[in-house]
Amino acid sequence: MSQPDQHNIKNRLLHGLSAADFASIAPHLTHVTLTKGEVLVEPDLPIAHSWFIESGVASILLATAQGHQTEIGVVGFDGMVDVATLHGADRPAHRSFVQIAGSAWRISSVTLKGLLDSSPRLRQVLLGYAYLFLTQVSANALANASFPIEQRLARWLLMCNDRVAGNDVAITHEFLALMLNVRRAGVTTAIQALERIGLVAGRRGTIAIVDRPALERFAADSYGFAEAATA
Repeated sequence: MSQPDQHNIKNRLLHGLSAADFASIAPHLTHVTLTKGEVLVEPDLPIAHSWFIESGVASILLATAQGHQTEIGVVGFDGMVDVATLHGADRPAHRSFVQIAGSAWRISSVTLKGLLDSSPRLRQVLLGYAYLFLTQVSANALANASFPIEQRLARWLLMCNDRVAGNDVAITHEFLALMLNVRRAGVTTAIQALERIGLVAGRRGTIAIVDRPALERFAADSYGFAEAATA
């Protein structure tokens, strides 16, 4: 199989590597399709692979033994799953799965750890992403604690829109309820509220962003802090 051409790589991390670092990682990359609902890593189980997302969106969930769970972050072409590998861990605390279907470059986590040990610059670049992901997680915690569901929904839609082509976000109400840690009825009410003021249009299995600038204004400062750090 031919090695990937860095100029054609859509993942921001891989695309931005130095030529030397990309040359070291390229032979170990496999291009894979990501199907909706596919589990990438499970908590407390060995991490077999790391995934550099090219298209689609992966969701990072935190769950308790009693079944409480919520999304703590999303990863698209801007990043990778799972950042635990970057810190030398082989078992994650979080569950990661594909929220919106797409594709990724996959590499053995053992191989990636070896490359990190041999290239300080590669380690610096990927740990820089890990810090940005922590910033996103912090912003999500603030939004969940400080904003009503309608603005939290607006933030979530904007985050997904940042990571997918076009203005349609393929998501069901049931999935959104899980992502926002609310009841399905609350999601339906929130979507209807955004529809009434012309920000989105809900269709079966899809929410279309109709007016992104207005949606950003509606989200207020629940959105923008973490995003400014990654711009």
